[in-house]
Formats: sequence, structure tokens, C-alpha cells
Amino acid sequence: MESGRHHESIQYENLTVYLLFDYSRYPTGGNIHEIYDLLGRLKPFEDLLPAWMKNYTLPYNLSVQGELAVAGKDELRKLGVRFLARSGHNRPVAYSKEKYRIAHTYVARTRDSAIAFADSFFGNPEDVEYIEYPKNKDILLRFFDQCPRYQREVKRNQTAQAQLYQFQNSSAMTKVAQWLKQSLGLHEENIQFSAKDLMTVQSACAFDIALYHHKHHWCSVTSKTFIRSLDYLDDLEEFYWIGGGYKINYEMAALLLREIFNTMKEKSSGKSTLAGNFFFAHAETTLPLMTLLGYGDRALLLANATNADIESRRFRTSILSPFAANIEFHLYKRKSSGGEFYVEILINEKEVPIPGCGRVLCKLSELERLWHYYLKTYSFHQDCL
Repeated sequence: MESGRHHESIQYENLTVYLLFDYSRYPTGGNIHEIYDLLGRLKPFEDLLPAWMKNYTLPYNLSVQGELAVAGKDELRKLGVRFLARSGHNRPVAYSKEKYRIAHTYVARTRDSAIAFADSFFGNPEDVEYIEYPKNKDILLRFFDQCPRYQREVKRNQTAQAQLYQFQNSSAMTKVAQWLKQSLGLHEENIQFSAKDLMTVQSACAFDIALYHHKHHWCSVTSKTFIRSLDYLDDLEEFYWIGGGYKINYEMAALLLREIFNTMKEKSSGKSTLAGNFFFAHAETTLPLMTLLGYGDRALLLANATNADIESRRFRTSILSPFAANIEFHLYKRKSSGGEFYVEILINEKEVPIPGCGRVLCKLSELERLWHYYLKTYSFHQDCL
């Protein structure tokens, strides 16, 4: 089956490993409560607020918290169609458990995501067998839950986010908070906005765009400076939470890399009949893996960074880990007899050179050497004690 995207001497080997995380979903309960709280604080000033905020109610409530949204289901169905085309198919393929493996975490929306994708990718989606990894034993897709050291040193350790807290209290954030007061028509009123309030406004704006494709409510009270500052604040949090801020953040994704590589290795040796291995997971899954592979820049992000440093940074969650983030691994074989196998990695559906190899197509054997430590030596259980 020809890929149609590479030199004619390379043939598509009919194996894809696909890793996806949450597509457009409704806000979590925590997000919704934060917006409710902010609206409650603004209520006494209703007559001064922008017209859209008068008698405003959220377009979602706690009954749908964290669920895959209608927009997310549509995105996944469209993705299935695009993915078929990239895989050399012009129509849905027939599912069989010998050829396709579909796995997800215990979180309901990951199963919903898998189902939405399968609806357009397979001609017989009703036959698909979904594999759910159990809540307390998922070391592949929710490795962060199964790593005590990560939980102790990063997730539950407030000092791990020292740079985030410093930036929250910076003069830059104070200026953004003052701008928000003016934008809301409250510059003369006795109300102050914290960094948490600013993050709530940014979150509400992001969900307006993701779910309803409009910018005339929460997004209308932001500005370019607001967005730039809040983007950096978000990057600081993600960098030290699941990015390159601490080695444990990304090294614990090694078991997933090992699983993906072994799938390709077995296919190349003729031991596997798999044509597709699909995982539906979370941002906490994909961003550590991207960082482990070298796509997530590991240069430290600092609260006292200059504007030039902030603008030139190479770690941006808006690029690496937006809604609908995904990673594709494609296996190819050179047409010549005894030809070598090659791997291509797509990040969010874009071809990118593989770090350490420097090319879009890299030999499977070269990647085995490049990733040797994580494939053969690294011990998840020892590292996570």
C-alpha cells in the first residue's frame, strides 16, 4: 500500500501506532465552579459590566463536567477520515481484533473518544472490541498515577511549582489584572483580580472557542497582552507538572515508548499482524512522551524571564498539547528485497524531524540505538520508588 507522501523507494508497511488525548470536552467540575465563583463576585457590579454579561448564564453545567463534547466527537470523526487518507485508504477499513487494537483509560471520555474515532475509521464499528486499562494498574497510559515518586516530588509538592507562583505574583500579572478591571468597566470599583481569576477568564475563553467557535463573550474581555501572559503562565505550570521541568515527568513515559517500539519491532520481524494500535488517553500521557522523544524543549522556564525570552521560548503547550493533541508513529519498508524499516512520527498531524536523528524518516534500527536506554535499561519501578 503506497503512502503517496514519500520517495517512491519507500513502501507503507501498514502499521500505525496512534496516541490521542482528550478532544474538545466540557470543563471539569473545578473549572465550572471557578467560573461560577467569579460570576458571583461580579454580580454586585452587573450594571457596569459589558452588555453580554448582564443576565449571563453558562452554556454548560456540572451535569456534563469533563465529558467529551459534541464538538469533540465531530473532531474525532473528521480525524478518522483524514487518518484513513494518510494510511492509503479511500474508505473505512474492516475491523478485526487480529489487525486493530483500540485501548483507552478508565476515564469515560477516553472511551467516548475511541468510539467516535472508530465510527468513521471502521466500516463495522459495532464489532470493535475496546480495551480499558484498569484504574489502579494502568502503567502505560496513566503512568503518572502509578509513580509514587512523581506524586510525592511533583504532583503534590507545591515547591515544584515555585516558578509558577513567582510569575503569578509578578508585575506583569498585576498589569494584566488591572487591564481586566478596565475591560470589565470596573476600574473605579473596589474589586481585585488574582492570578487565579485571570486563569479562569482564559479558561472560559478557551472553552467558548473549542465548544462553540465564538469569541464574543469571555474572549472579548482579553487582549493580546492578556493572552501572551496567561499562555506563559500556563506553560510554566505544564512545564514543571508534566513537561521537561523534572526528569521524572517525562522519563516515566518510557514504558509507553517501549510498548510502541516493540509493536513496530514485532511488525518488522513478521511476528505481528497488527495494522493499527490506537491509544486514547490524556495530556498527562502525550506531553511527557513528546518530551521524552525530544519534541518538548527542556530549557528551563523562569518567572523572571525577559519579554524576549518569553517570546522565543520553544516549549509551548498551545503547539504541543492543545485540545486534540495526537502523536502518530508510522512504519515503512524500503521496497528492495531485505529492505530496512523506517519510522515516521507526526505531531498533531504534522511531519516533523525525529530528535536525535534529524530526519522525518529514520531507520528503525537507528531509533533502537537512539532510544536504547529507555527501551532496555530504564526501570520505571526503581525510578518511581
